Amino acid sequence: MSPRPKANSERINVFFPPDVLQKLKALAEAKGTTVSGLVRMIVLEYLAQK
Repeated sequence: MSPRPKANSERINVFFPPDVLQKLKALAEAKGTTVSGLVRMIVLEYLAQK
């Protein structure tokens, strides 16, 4: 069962080298979220600072 998409959002694909993906997975697990959720949070925080 896949999670429901967030309202007013679209899906994209992003490719990372294996070492970067492993670091993202570890950080996401430490924060109790998914890699997708972590990347979304990082991008939204970055854009909010601009």
